[in-house]
Amino acid sequence: MRSQSFVITGMTCANCVNTVSKTLNQSDKIMEATVNLATEKAKIVADDNISDQEIINLVEKAGYGAIVNDKAHQEKIARQAAKKARNLALSFWIALILTLPLVVAMFADIFGVHANWVMFLHEPIVQLILATPVQFVIGWRFYVGAYHALRNKSANMDVLVALGTSVAYFSSLILAVFMSQSNALNFESSMVIITLVVMGKLLEHNAKEKTTQAITGLMSSRATFVHTESTDLAIEEVQMGQVIRILPGEKVPLDAMILSGKASFDESILTGEALPVVKMVDEVIFEGTINLDGEVKAVVVHDLNDSTISRMVEMMSEAQGSKPNIQKLADKISGIFVPVVLVIALITFIATWAVSGILLTAIMHSVAVLVIACPCALGLATPTAIISGTGLAAKNGLLIKNANALELAGLVKTVFFDKTGTITTGEFELTDFKLLTESEKVTDSFNSIEEKMASDEFKLLASLEAHSNHPLAKSLKFQGDLYELTDLSELAGRGLSAKINGQEYFAGNDKLMTDLNLSVPETDDTVIYLANKEKLLAMAVFSSSLKDDALKTIQTLQKRGLKTVMLTGDNENSAAKIQKLVHLDEVKSGLRPEEKAEIVQNSPNSMMVGDGINDAIALASATVGLAMATGSDIAMEAGDVTVTSGQLHKISTFFEVAKKTISKIKQNYFWAFVYNVIGIPLAAFGLLNPMLAAAAMSLSSVSVILNSLLLTKTKIKNVE
Repeated sequence: MRSQSFVITGMTCANCVNTVSKTLNQSDKIMEATVNLATEKAKIVADDNISDQEIINLVEKAGYGAIVNDKAHQEKIARQAAKKARNLALSFWIALILTLPLVVAMFADIFGVHANWVMFLHEPIVQLILATPVQFVIGWRFYVGAYHALRNKSANMDVLVALGTSVAYFSSLILAVFMSQSNALNFESSMVIITLVVMGKLLEHNAKEKTTQAITGLMSSRATFVHTESTDLAIEEVQMGQVIRILPGEKVPLDAMILSGKASFDESILTGEALPVVKMVDEVIFEGTINLDGEVKAVVVHDLNDSTISRMVEMMSEAQGSKPNIQKLADKISGIFVPVVLVIALITFIATWAVSGILLTAIMHSVAVLVIACPCALGLATPTAIISGTGLAAKNGLLIKNANALELAGLVKTVFFDKTGTITTGEFELTDFKLLTESEKVTDSFNSIEEKMASDEFKLLASLEAHSNHPLAKSLKFQGDLYELTDLSELAGRGLSAKINGQEYFAGNDKLMTDLNLSVPETDDTVIYLANKEKLLAMAVFSSSLKDDALKTIQTLQKRGLKTVMLTGDNENSAAKIQKLVHLDEVKSGLRPEEKAEIVQNSPNSMMVGDGINDAIALASATVGLAMATGSDIAMEAGDVTVTSGQLHKISTFFEVAKKTISKIKQNYFWAFVYNVIGIPLAAFGLLNPMLAAAAMSLSSVSVILNSLLLTKTKIKNVE
């Protein structure tokens, strides 16, 4: 099974989406096809046995085009997009130039101007000459779209426009040109309708371009070249493991780990936080961030395809292409909407003709119904808001992988937290150093931690741990010269051993001490023991500090009415300490990963917040999974949302973004429906002529898009 994205060409409304989606999902080899009108893309999960070309053939059979959305086809996709934009603009200006004389003549007649040029423009043959290119050249796209829709036993916006304008055009041709009924001259109606619809499409295209600015902005933040130790290379040529230089004021070109140097980095593009972050040796710097004040040398840890920005773009694209449950209602409505409108238009035609006895009036009323009812806005209501919402989230340090998480966030009742790396920093701090007596009992012969760290035992331990990559070892910050080691041996999962001045020493956990037949004192703390073959010598005590925003975040979530629970593999006493500090509603300790997942699964409407591999199952099991980017890649893959900074208060930010996005979707549906609810009756009773109907229809689509764009300007108040 594989997943592939395609750019779909030729779609105009929600019914087009339904047609493409239905065609693809009917194939036995396609497990799932999600089609998005706003992004004009389809995400397809398919059998390995079906080729990309076979999928393209299915789309083409439905009357649309498809291009594989991968790097190899980006140039073709860009050409297609540019061609579409040019054609729309050219079509609009040609239609406008041809239509404007008739519109001017119409208004001149209304205001009593009867100059020769006005009378000339009212000549049926002149209007026919001007209207024909608009109807059959500029408007040809609507006939093509209508043909494919009807062939697939569906009806879309193109059917309504083609039918409405054709009725206006041919009624004018027959009644006015051939039968010389001057009052039946309504070529301008069909011309204005087509011109306004094309204008709406052009505005819609430009507005949709703006909704994808979050991704465009990310891509533009990329550096184009990289300083290596010997030369400058194009970013595409740089491989993992290469050493690069980042100078002050430059963007970090790729994810890398600092080998030498120290500098402050502006990470606002990733985290949304304005405060610079100081990075030094062994710390990772991320692509797109800016080196503010110092030269650093670093080794590349991710190439271009797997870098931070590539992953962010991929996740945002995936989110923008996904379909939340709220759109299912719109999809169902749009599927039956057009046929219903056709029936209403027919009833309007028959009823108006029967009452008025005037064929032309009946035609114009039914045309107005057809035009006002185009469901473009309905198809754009959800996807444009999702695109804007994911863009807003990205600006605030949140990467939303699954758009459905935005809707599901409103259902969450319980928030589950991992401890280490989530509520705590995951960075350990030495809090005490204790000497041990012959009987393995703790003695405190020193008055302060500084005095304890000046002891020979601490120097012994630091000398050993200087050769370990364990996080605890890095927390031993010994000032001074270390002992020279001989016969160094790493003992996997337990610690290490070495000889110092001919004496063998051991540093490690309680498992190592047990192997040496040494008993250790009972403790709830995280410790490293120091021993020789005969006895325990000392123990170093560590603690992981709370994240600065942990308490405030928990309080904010509780004010929202959410229950806060911590799930940890640590012992009960350690968990109780954390609960006391941040006032969690509940803690569950001593849990294995599968036990965490089971608890989450048995809690409906839950959110899981975690960062480690051991949290992955629970993240995938939760209603909404929120992963810290400071943790493992597996956790981020399992989660629906990723917090790029690892800051806990971004949970509250996510709830705000989700609330505002869903609110915007509901507003869009209101605008989409209100035009039709008000417009269709007005058109049916002759209170809305076809030209005004076309303007209102175009305005409905544009208003929905503009309303979604307002979301990107929203300021989210962070919990500090």
